[in-house]
Amino acid sequence: MKITGIIAEYNPFHNGHLYHLHKARQETGADYLVVVMSGDFTQRGTPALADKFVRTRMALSGGADLVLELPVIYASASAPYFAHGAVSLLDNLQIVDCLCFGSEGGGTDLFWEISRIFQKEPPGFKERLRGYLSTGRSFPDARYQALRDSLKPGVLPEGLLYSPNNILGLEYCTAIRDFGSSIRPLAIARQESDYHQTSLGKQYSSATAVRRAVRQGESPKCWLNHLPPSAGEILEQTLGARGWIEENDFSLLLKYKCMETPPEKLCEYFDVSEEMARRIHHCLNHFTDYEDFTARIKTREITYTRAARGLLHILLHLPQPALPSTALAYSPYARILGFRQDARPLLAHIKKASRIPLVSRPAKFLKNSQSVHSRACEMLKQDIHAANVYESVLAYKSHTPFTHECRRPIISF
Repeated sequence: MKITGIIAEYNPFHNGHLYHLHKARQETGADYLVVVMSGDFTQRGTPALADKFVRTRMALSGGADLVLELPVIYASASAPYFAHGAVSLLDNLQIVDCLCFGSEGGGTDLFWEISRIFQKEPPGFKERLRGYLSTGRSFPDARYQALRDSLKPGVLPEGLLYSPNNILGLEYCTAIRDFGSSIRPLAIARQESDYHQTSLGKQYSSATAVRRAVRQGESPKCWLNHLPPSAGEILEQTLGARGWIEENDFSLLLKYKCMETPPEKLCEYFDVSEEMARRIHHCLNHFTDYEDFTARIKTREITYTRAARGLLHILLHLPQPALPSTALAYSPYARILGFRQDARPLLAHIKKASRIPLVSRPAKFLKNSQSVHSRACEMLKQDIHAANVYESVLAYKSHTPFTHECRRPIISF
């Protein structure tokens, strides 16, 4: 049984994701595809366009066999945390042969070699990095220049380290090395559209472009062709029934949370530095909405994305996590969001091999496992709270009933 892992947000699931799933199965000869997917909040520190169960249905309709949730503490974090959390989850299942990720330049061998340099930091690389930093270059630019000088001329494509997909790909390879995992990385070239593309393309469009079209009120006819038919139908029905939410729908919740928390307490939240905490309180009287407030927090030292993550962690009450040293401690459970009926042999295989528990019923797991899996229970509580915050806002905005996270059934496709 060959099993390939994929790490994704599917926000939303589009034609490029369908291509990636098909290519991953083809290139690796996989019998099953296991997806580790972000929940209701994303790595950019923003709410997903549709909730995780809707996106799970879309992924399963596109060929994924099993969808597991990436814990919110990693799903809403910077690339190193995101990658280590997801890779550790796949590694802990003890059945994944290959991790297949998208790339906007560079092959698997190059990613693997660069990850070795980043992990080991050989003397020549460290010396060059210090030299470039001393000239006032930013860390990403200094690291790119030091890496270019450490490799053979012409090996490093221009801008390789500045693409989100490539950055994550490198972090996946680094995490595999850090954990001593037997998982084999495989990079697959991204098709047609750029990650940051804001306008719809031809066959392949970025998730950013699709989200923008939806949020600008474009007719579904404008963006449906950029999603696989089954996934497009799922999303269209969902948006028609409940609409979608975005950062500004959480504005009052965020302002209240910031108002009631003193600066010294804000620093206890993940990604919130002392400087950011001071700026939050300094700018509170100018609060108009979530997005504008995020922009006000941004400085030369605090990027917009870093500000967005910090504010989200305040909103969701996510403290600075301890940095685990092993894959087992990073992701101590695997929450099932959905699976295909014909993938039941995969579930049976995981149950036999996995060194972490599979969670299908969160409430039951919390009731029975608190003493045995205390860290898993604490992290799962964070996931449940985040999901209930998302669902509360969506239910209020759409005038639809609220459903508690523990009452949401697994998606069976």
